[in-house]
Amino acid sequence: MRKGIVFAGVVIGALAANVASAQQNPWMVRAGGHYLSAKDNSGHLTLDDNKLFVDVDDSAMFTFSASYLFNEHWAVELFGSGPFESDIKVDGAGKASTKYVMPMVSWLYYWNTGGRVRPYLGAGINFAIFMDESPSDLDLNEAIGPAAVGGVDFSLSERWFLSLDLRWVDMDTETKVNGDRVGEISFDPFLVGAMVGYRFGGGRSAQTETAAPPPSPPPSPVVAAPTPCADSDSDGVCDVDDKCPSTPAGDTVDQFGCSLVSRLMLFFDFDSAELRPESIRELERVVDFMNQLSVATALIEGHTDSIGSDAYNLGLSERRAKSVYDYLVSRGISPGRLQALGQGEAHPIADNGTDMGRQQNRRVMLIRTDSGA
Repeated sequence: MRKGIVFAGVVIGALAANVASAQQNPWMVRAGGHYLSAKDNSGHLTLDDNKLFVDVDDSAMFTFSASYLFNEHWAVELFGSGPFESDIKVDGAGKASTKYVMPMVSWLYYWNTGGRVRPYLGAGINFAIFMDESPSDLDLNEAIGPAAVGGVDFSLSERWFLSLDLRWVDMDTETKVNGDRVGEISFDPFLVGAMVGYRFGGGRSAQTETAAPPPSPPPSPVVAAPTPCADSDSDGVCDVDDKCPSTPAGDTVDQFGCSLVSRLMLFFDFDSAELRPESIRELERVVDFMNQLSVATALIEGHTDSIGSDAYNLGLSERRAKSVYDYLVSRGISPGRLQALGQGEAHPIADNGTDMGRQQNRRVMLIRTDSGA
């Protein structure tokens, strides 16, 4: 019994020291009851050279605890109870009984600290103290062992909560009869309990406290508007980054300022797919562009005016697109980056009833097939 008093004094002293160093942290106290179930086949005793097996009965008792929270996750808990009482059945030698308490100190870790359901796990140490053994010649020594706990707190209000837990205690006691050691009884019980708890100190409960509004952010610094860059062809790409500085107005361009769709200024004689010398300058511009922008791929579309049959004009437009394709390939552009397609007279851009309109419809289009990125 003296060891038990010393143990309790050390625990109370440690908790008091924590209170003195951090008065603002909260406490939680609980009270309720636990049902204790000892291990089956709890050990054996040797009496008169006979090895006798021992079973310890279940028990139930009022329990309580006090926990000190260092922060919203970690706490230290002192758990205690009234004296449990169990019958000890000794095979072939009748029945004995004892009362015992098992104060334990545990470190607890909480999850979901801001919620109304807070699970926790803990581990610690237990000190079992036995008393009122019967018959009187039976003596059970005090025992120290590890302990573990897992539970859940359910918030009922700002400070009140319900706690359900499961505890395990390693509790082995040396057993004596008339002063002679006769064996060891391993209680090793599980305790299932329900307790009502109250939280106090350290301000309002974290489960229900409304957080103070955050301070107003400082005013954003005034950022001067960026100086606009030079953009000679007004395509939205600065001249320093523009690889196609003379893009026609209104063309959709990529990040390099180059048109995704453009009409090539190529000249064909009537009913001819042969490139005229004055078209070479335009095609060399395409060669330079394809060499500068290695990611570019293109569809070459040939078109005609409406003079002639649909079938003939389709073939003529294909030959015109192919003549452009062949020239670009001859200048080193990979065939895999090009595709030639004839559209015939199906897509005029001007009036086929006039010489000028028909000249505009006799055209080749370069259509980018890459994304421009």
